[in-house]
Amino acid sequence: MNNFQEKIKGLDELINNAINDEAFPGANYCLVTTDEVTFNSLGKKALVPNVEDNNIDTLYDMASCTKVISTTSCIFKLLEQGKLRLYDSVKLYVNRFRYPDVTIWDLMTHSSGLPSGVARSNRLKSREEALEKIFDTQLVYEKNSKIVYSDLGFILLGLVVENISKMKLEDFAKEYIFDPLEMYDTSYNPSDIFRCAPTEKREDEVVNAILRGKVHDEMAYILGGVAGHAGLFSCVKDLSHFIKMILNDGVYNGKQIFSRATIDLMFTPQVRVPNGVSLDLNQRGLGWIVKGDFCSAGDLASEQTILHTGFTGTNIFVDRVNKVGFAMLTNRVHPTRNNMKIIPLRGRIGNYVIANFGGRNNGN
Repeated sequence: MNNFQEKIKGLDELINNAINDEAFPGANYCLVTTDEVTFNSLGKKALVPNVEDNNIDTLYDMASCTKVISTTSCIFKLLEQGKLRLYDSVKLYVNRFRYPDVTIWDLMTHSSGLPSGVARSNRLKSREEALEKIFDTQLVYEKNSKIVYSDLGFILLGLVVENISKMKLEDFAKEYIFDPLEMYDTSYNPSDIFRCAPTEKREDEVVNAILRGKVHDEMAYILGGVAGHAGLFSCVKDLSHFIKMILNDGVYNGKQIFSRATIDLMFTPQVRVPNGVSLDLNQRGLGWIVKGDFCSAGDLASEQTILHTGFTGTNIFVDRVNKVGFAMLTNRVHPTRNNMKIIPLRGRIGNYVIANFGGRNNGN
């Protein structure tokens, strides 16, 4: 066994230990460096009603990673097409939104004044009722005065994409992001539900079943499975293409997916909130978290690291200085969400990845 294989074995051991500790049923990951792309599939895909073995082609509910992989990418693409500016009013494109001073930049940096979500969204009965609740929502703080992570802001960004492009969000993302990146298994409302890792057993007025191939997020579910904040399903093979493109300054397989200027902007911090005397700030870019405190990419991540997590148990990070990207997909909410062991684990795995596979540690 060579040195690289020994390091991969150590990574697998960390993840297998977490599976044995019941942090999640199973996990798939992709590890992307300048020289290698490595995949692995560990543990189980499902535990109830039947135990199912995991495999590398399992599709996972990406949850809030949808915000960056799909919605943020679509906004960047519209920006490159000259169809919007970040400082345009949201109301310019979504007429029912009531606050003309709130901009696309405000939504993308989670500093718009909007709350995190709509209360009791699992009781909503239709898409129109959900949209009415969203458009009736009041601002709860002065915009740009703090960072409040908001699903509502990204639902609105999804509507911005649709209203500018005159295309459904899923169709725009497919045409301009997923197909050019050969991410052919990445979609909303996947057709092959048995490829999907099941998530939670939902028991409420709207659904009484284990969710499989249907989005876990209640608001995205009632919006039809397609929303700016959640709804995307993907696999680690597809995500490796996305990571490779970012590490290669916007180029994938010889195709320029994004300009170098856009990739630079992706890594540029936009808002930050101090944390006492700590120099490790709560910091965000456009859609993406940029390094920041309690970084899910770990303590060794460089300042040029973008990252995001998803409630269902997904995460992705790209470290531009260490020249390494990593995504780990799990269904940690299966069969219940009452398990948060994954949160400290992500950073520990990130430390291992960067220490063992980061380019600065390999003479590059």
